[in-house]
Amino acid sequence: MPIEEKGSSWGFLFGGAALGVAMGAVLGVLFAPKSGSEPRRQIGDWLQEKRDEGAELLAKIREESRHKKEQVAAALRAGRQAYAESAKHGG
Repeated sequence: MPIEEKGSSWGFLFGGAALGVAMGAVLGVLFAPKSGSEPRRQIGDWLQEKRDEGAELLAKIREESRHKKEQVAAALRAGRQAYAESAKHGG
């Protein structure tokens, strides 16, 4: 098996294992000997926590993207200005 394929196999293996762990945790909560409303509340709380974490991550990515966009725009303006100056002086 080529090295490239071996690396993707490991990623697939770990991804599958992570999915199995998550499914096992959900099933464990669902089938635990508790009242029916408590596992649903626990799952709802967990899902809300994950939604909140996702929203925070998305906000962080948006802010970083905005910052990077501003940096690229400033560099582009500086490059255009430098080009115009060099063309003006016969460069």
